[in-house]
Amino acid sequence: MEWVNLFLWTNFLYNMKYIHSMWSAPAMKNEFDIDFLLRNFYLYLLSVLLIKKHGHKIELFCDKQAYEIYSMIPYDNIHITDFGSDGISKIFWIWAKIKAQMLMDEPYVHIDGDVLMFRDIIGNKLETGQYSAVVQSTENPKTIGDWYDRTYTRTANPYLKWNDKYNIDWNKYGAAYNCGVVGFSDMKLKHQYLDTVKNLLVDLSNDPTFQYDGNKYGGIFMLTEQAYLYYLLKEKNIEPFEIIPLEEIVKCDYDWYFKVPKNLGYCHMLGPSKYKSNV
Repeated sequence: MEWVNLFLWTNFLYNMKYIHSMWSAPAMKNEFDIDFLLRNFYLYLLSVLLIKKHGHKIELFCDKQAYEIYSMIPYDNIHITDFGSDGISKIFWIWAKIKAQMLMDEPYVHIDGDVLMFRDIIGNKLETGQYSAVVQSTENPKTIGDWYDRTYTRTANPYLKWNDKYNIDWNKYGAAYNCGVVGFSDMKLKHQYLDTVKNLLVDLSNDPTFQYDGNKYGGIFMLTEQAYLYYLLKEKNIEPFEIIPLEEIVKCDYDWYFKVPKNLGYCHMLGPSKYKSNV
C-alpha cells in the first residue's frame, strides 16, 4: 500500500500542465467571421486528446468568440481572456500565447494548437529540475538555410534601435528557438522573458515607422518571440530541453522537418509552411 501511495503521489507531483491559447481577433474579418476557428477546431481537439492520453492536464486561454466553439473540446479548464486591453495591436497574433504564459504561476508547457505529441516526449523533465525551459528546436541558417538568414537579417536590421533600451544585441547569435513548444519551470526566468516580449510588442504597436509585411510566420514574430528567447538563454548559459535535438536536425539537412519529428512521435502540423511555400 505504501508503494501504491508513493506512486500516486509521485505521479501527482510530476503531472505537467499544458496550455493552449487562441485569440480569434487577428484572423477574423468581422465579429461574425468564424472560419478560422472552425478550420483549426479539429487540430486543437486532436492535440488535446493526445496530451490527455499521456496523463497530463491541458487548459485553454481564449477570447469569448473562441470560447463559443472551443468549449466543446474536453479541456480541464478554459480561461476566457481579454487579449485586447494591453495596448498591443491585433496584427501580433503571438500575443495570445505570450499573455497565456504570463498568467501561469506554476511549471507549464505551451503548445501551439497544431502541435501533436504522439509520445510523452517532455515527461517530467521540467518538474524534476533537469531543465528550466523547453523549446521545440533551434533555428539558424544551418538548420533552415537561406530563408532564415534573409528573414532574420531583413527584420533585425530596422530594429537595432531597440538594442540600448532592452540591452539586446540582435545580431550576436543570429539564431532563434522555435516556440511551437515553449515552457518553463523557472518562474523568474519566465517573467523576464515574457515581460520583455510584451514591452517589445507594445513599443512596436505604438511605433509609427513600423511596417508589417504580412508574413505572419516570419519577420517580427521570429525576432520578438523566438530570437529573444535564444538570446536570453544563451546569455544566462541555460540549455533548454529541445523536442527536436539540433544534432538530429543537422543529419537530415533541409528535409529534417519531415524526417526527424516522425521518428520522435512529434508533429507540428502546419510548421513546414513556415519554410516551404508549397506545404
